Amino acid sequence: MSTPTILSTKALQPAQRSRLLAAGFSVQSYNAVAAEALTFDMPAAPFQGIFTSQNAVAAFLSHEHLSTALPILEGVYCVGERSAQKLRKKGVLVHAVADSAADLEKILFSGRYALESSPLYYFCGNRHLPTLPNAFKAAKRPLNIRIVYETNGVEKAFDRPFEALFFFSPSGVAAFTENNKIGDAFVVAIGPTTAQAVAAHTKQYVVAKKPSFAHMLSALRAHYPKKDKR
Repeated sequence: MSTPTILSTKALQPAQRSRLLAAGFSVQSYNAVAAEALTFDMPAAPFQGIFTSQNAVAAFLSHEHLSTALPILEGVYCVGERSAQKLRKKGVLVHAVADSAADLEKILFSGRYALESSPLYYFCGNRHLPTLPNAFKAAKRPLNIRIVYETNGVEKAFDRPFEALFFFSPSGVAAFTENNKIGDAFVVAIGPTTAQAVAAHTKQYVVAKKPSFAHMLSALRAHYPKKDKR
């Protein structure tokens, strides 16, 4: 039986590729989504921040007026430990970290944090989910939305099927399925929101316990059909 091939819809680091090879897979990868930082206005008065993607964190940290914004940033709430680490390295106080926007919503409205101590700014992309904006609207609480990056799907047609697929965002699912079919591939989704997008195309998928490559790899090892393994 030939070695199964996995396609990652996000470019992999050498160490990540090596771990997939060690797990018994041939590996291909590409960026199914391209993110472009946009010009936006930083808050001019003390504020708190919300981040649900690494792209938003990258756009925020690359802003030309970051040095004047950091002293008045009173703390952030974010999705994903990697985003939290990048912010902490800049001296930002991270109040809470969640695995998904839905989980972050629960944390924000748990009553544990002083959300009204200063204005809240949601730094996000043009395709952000309505989860948090809808929650604040329902609670009749103000939320300032800053679109700091734009995502566009990268159209790429593959001339072969894959035995396994890694998806990192709903946008990635949409971009891949524009010119390809998931078919019989076993899919690992980085989180529940991405899994919802995957579910429209296949029932053969599993969701990583936490939004990280390591947990995606663990899910692949635990659930990939044994009959196809080498």
